[in-house]
Amino acid sequence: MADRGARRDRLARLTGLVLLAAGGSGAAEAQMLPPDDSLVRFGRYVAVRERQIPGYEASGVPVGSFTLYPSLAVSGEYNDNVYALGSGKVDDAFVRFEPAAQLQSNWTRRSLNLSASGQIDRYLHQTSENEADVNLSAYGIQEIGSGTRIRLIGRYQEARESRESQNAFVLTDRPIRYEAATAALGLSQRFASILVSGEAGITRSTYFDGTLRDGGTLDQTYRDNDLKRLRLRTEIAQSPSLAYFAQVTYDITDYRRSATEDFDRNSRSYELLGGVRFELPVLARGEVGIGYVNTDYHGAQFRSFSGLAVRSKVVLFPTQLTTVTLTAQRSVEDAGIPQSSGYVALSGGVQVDHELLRSLVLGANVQLERDSFNGIDRHDGRVGVGANAEYKLKRGLSLRVGYDRLDLSSHGADRYKSFTRDRVLVGVGLRI
Repeated sequence: MADRGARRDRLARLTGLVLLAAGGSGAAEAQMLPPDDSLVRFGRYVAVRERQIPGYEASGVPVGSFTLYPSLAVSGEYNDNVYALGSGKVDDAFVRFEPAAQLQSNWTRRSLNLSASGQIDRYLHQTSENEADVNLSAYGIQEIGSGTRIRLIGRYQEARESRESQNAFVLTDRPIRYEAATAALGLSQRFASILVSGEAGITRSTYFDGTLRDGGTLDQTYRDNDLKRLRLRTEIAQSPSLAYFAQVTYDITDYRRSATEDFDRNSRSYELLGGVRFELPVLARGEVGIGYVNTDYHGAQFRSFSGLAVRSKVVLFPTQLTTVTLTAQRSVEDAGIPQSSGYVALSGGVQVDHELLRSLVLGANVQLERDSFNGIDRHDGRVGVGANAEYKLKRGLSLRVGYDRLDLSSHGADRYKSFTRDRVLVGVGLRI
C-alpha cells in the first residue's frame, strides 16, 4: 500500500507539471523538473481536491508492469470577449476536448511516467481561434544506494499564445504559435536530517511569425531563445513536520537572433531563497520562500533589476471539508514585446474548495497580479475571479460547471489595452 501511495504522489506531481506546461511558454516555467521528495512529506491532511472517495476513484488499466490512466474532458464554453479587446467585443461559444493519458510504472526502486495530453478548441463562428495544443513528457526516477536519487525529464509542447497574454500586443489573424522543448537532470542525496539536491536543464523555445489583419507579417523570431537553468537546494529538518531550506537558481537566457547592442535581450539572472517547509498540527501546511533576485541584461536600453523575491504556497484546513490555498510570488519574467526585455510580476491568490456533499465539490478563487515592464513605460494590473463546481456522477465520471472573469487595466505612455472578459463552461470528465 505504501508503494502504491508513493506512485500516486509521483503521478500527481507529473500531472501538475503537464498543466503548468499547458499554461505558459517554456521560458516562463518556474520549474523544469517536478519538485523532489522533501524531508517534510505532506500526509497528515488531505485537501478537498486530493481526496479519493471510495467508489468514485479512477483505478487505471494494467499494462504489463505499468498502469495506464486515460482521461477525456469535454466542455462547452462561452467567451464574451474572444479577442480580448477593450471595445468592440466579439463573443462566441466553443467546444473544448482535453484528452490525456499517463502510463505509470509499478517498479520498486525506479519509476517511469510517460504522459501525453492535448487541448482542442473548436469555435462556432470565430474559427480563426480554433487550436490543437499538444504536451508530451517522460519523467524517470532511479534510486541509487541509500538516499540517492537521479531524476530525468524530457518534455515537448506545441501551443498557441493566449489572446490575454501580456505579450499579445498586436491583433493577429490567429494567435501566435510556439514550440518548447525541455530536457533536465536532477540529483539528490539524503544525509539523515539533511537533503541536498541539484538540477540542471535547458528549455528551447521557438515562436512562429503571425499574420496581421491587413495581411502583413508580424515577425516573432526575436523571441526564439534558449533558457539554461541551474538550481541547488538544501533542506535541514528540525522535525518530521518542519524543515528549513536555502535555494539558489541561476538562469542564462540567450536569444538566437542577433540583436543590436542597445536592444540585446540576453540576460543573466540569479535568485536566492530561504524559507521553511512545514505541516503543522494547527491544520496548515506549505512552503514559504523569501529572498533576493537579480537580473542583468546585455542591452544598454534595459536596466538591471534587483529586489525582493517571493515564492510561497500555504494550504489551510479550517475543517475536514474545506481547504483554503494561499499563494504569493514576486519574480522577473521574460517579455514578448520587442522594446521590453522583461517584467517584474507580483501576484497572489486565494482558492477555497468545499465538499458540500460526498460527491459535490464547490470552489471559488481570486487572483491578483501587477506587472511592471522594463524598457517601456507600462504597468498592468490583473484581477481574476472565478467559481466552479464538480459533481461526481459515478466512478471516473464527473460533471463540471464554472465561471471566471478577468479584468485587466494598463497604464503608462506605452500602456497595453484594458479589457474585461467573462467566460462560462459546462463539461464532463471521464477517467478510467
